[in-house]
Parts: sequence; C-alpha cells; structure tokens
Amino acid sequence: RSIHVILELFKCLDIHRELQLNDVQFFAFMSCSTDLTKSQIYKVFDMLDVDCSGTLDFDEFYLLVCILIAVQDKDEKHFIYRHSRTVFDLLDEDASGNISCYEFEKFGFLFNLQGEAMRTIFSEFDVSGDH
Repeated sequence: RSIHVILELFKCLDIHRELQLNDVQFFAFMSCSTDLTKSQIYKVFDMLDVDCSGTLDFDEFYLLVCILIAVQDKDEKHFIYRHSRTVFDLLDEDASGNISCYEFEKFGFLFNLQGEAMRTIFSEFDVSGDH
C-alpha cells in the first residue's frame, strides 16, 4: 500500500510524464520536504542518479523517500543497518569498494548524522579499521 502512495507522489512530480524526475523537479520536492540546502539537495540528486542519466527513476526516488521516512522516524541507524549494501553503494562515491571517512562525512547529512554521531557510526561499520 505505501509503495502505491509513493508512486502516486512520483507521478504528481513527474509533470512531463516521462517516468523520471529531472533535477529541477527533484529540487522542488526536496526544498518543500526537507531543510537541506540547495548544495545538499544537488549532492543527493547526484548520489541517487546511479546511472548518471541526469534524472531519477522511480526506484531511485523510492529509496530517497525510504531514507527520508527513516530520518523523520529517527530510525537512521537501523535503516543503515538493514539496508547496508544499498547504503554502502550510495556512499561509495568513487566505486572503490570502500567508504572513506570523507565519503561518509560528505553524505552523512542525508541520514541526519553530524559530528560525533557520524564518527561513532562510521567506527561501528568500519570493518577494515583503517578509517
């Protein structure tokens, strides 16, 4: 049921009926739905645009909405744990197979993580121990 609600939201945002959202549509949604800065919104867009198409399809949008719901419910850590592979792939900006502290800090704002909380979670998930 909830996926249908998110799909309807996606269709409302998709004013061109192309089954995708461009950066302008995405910015409009995010600026109304979050308190992220313009720079942060475009960082999120680029991160979610995994196929580098310049648009987000429904799967990418659905993932974003799931993240936003986890943040709203203050369930970020549990979300990261449950979806660790997906989160890892998103945060691994250079596709190196590792997430650097820099990459984690660069996108930690999306999960409402800052400062010491970010470093604590990074340490918990840092299996290599090399930071």
